[in-house]
Amino acid sequence: MAVKRQNKPSEFTLSKREVRQLVNGAPTFLYRCIIKMFVQTGIRRFELAALDLRDIDMKRRHLHIRNGKGGKERTVIITEDLLTDLKHLVGSRKTGPIFMSNRGGAYSLRAVNKIVTQVGTAAAVEHPDPTKTNITCHLLRHTFARQWKKDPTRSRESLSKILGHASLATTEDEYGTETIQDVQENYDGAIADMYL
Repeated sequence: MAVKRQNKPSEFTLSKREVRQLVNGAPTFLYRCIIKMFVQTGIRRFELAALDLRDIDMKRRHLHIRNGKGGKERTVIITEDLLTDLKHLVGSRKTGPIFMSNRGGAYSLRAVNKIVTQVGTAAAVEHPDPTKTNITCHLLRHTFARQWKKDPTRSRESLSKILGHASLATTEDEYGTETIQDVQENYDGAIADMYL
């Protein structure tokens, strides 16, 4: 009989320090851009792999996700810093994938996974879920969402739109619970108050 896990995968996230370590520890500029795209936008790996130069609106700092989950389109905002990096990455190219492989085409999903794993290893950042061995694309998506949610003044509706969820209820169902780190902080504080 299979054992059911109590914790959702989305309850495990990286800290701000670990995110910085991951970005700074990327072994190449291309890999750094890929990691920044994940942690600053929360996009899915298949959305990142499909990004084409025609999907960037340089003036508005928008990325157009043409075929998100369920075939939905949406617009994602990017930072000025990431936009500058992307401009440098693509150089004078006018067409083709934003993240181009050595073969001149888009990265496969497997290749994107491999890049994220390699960056995690190079940066010495471990997955916070003890049942996982490598940093994953979805961990970076969860980290983006949880970091957003930490500040109660940030709009949950905006987060839902950025993530491409069908409704705010989907976002709340996935990210409305506390993270493992939240539980640890609450526990440590309670034990200190109760016994120490």
